[in-house]
Amino acid sequence: MMNAFSEGLTLAERSGLNPSTLLDVLDLGAISNGMFKLKGPTMLKNSYPPAFPLKHQQKDMRLALALGDENAVPMPVAAAANE
Repeated sequence: MMNAFSEGLTLAERSGLNPSTLLDVLDLGAISNGMFKLKGPTMLKNSYPPAFPLKHQQKDMRLALALGDENAVPMPVAAAANE
């Protein structure tokens, strides 16, 4: 979710669109969520304060990938993020 969000903000900016306007539009639709409201404004300022240790994020990703493997569920996006 955050990967698609970051790519969308970058695409908006490089396409000449105002990323703040994109945040406003996203907030009005079905994709609106608390994470975008929380992280969006700081991302526009290129500020990325740590909120959760990376080692714990990667541990959770590995556990999810292992569960996917056990249940024969391909998870290519999760695997790419884990790399």
